[in-house]
Amino acid sequence: MRRKKLRSKKEAQRKHFERRSIERVGVLLNQKDLVQQIQNGGLEFIERQSNRITLYRLQHLEKSYKVVYDKNRKQVVTIMEEQCEKN
Repeated sequence: MRRKKLRSKKEAQRKHFERRSIERVGVLLNQKDLVQQIQNGGLEFIERQSNRITLYRLQHLEKSYKVVYDKNRKQVVTIMEEQCEKN
């Protein structure tokens, strides 16, 4: 079976987010709503990793997730479950 070639980095990021959202959260999260929340300050800022990539915190069903956002493409890249730091 042949895989369809992805047309752009933005499309590749979108597909990656869809797969990771289902894998890690258990549901497909709406990317447009997440981008809108990020742009309107609705998600908690964690840190800026580079000029392009920023991390935000999302609370969903009593769990905390890190959302990676690409500001150049205005696209969420991936989502990860936030790990608790042990002292």
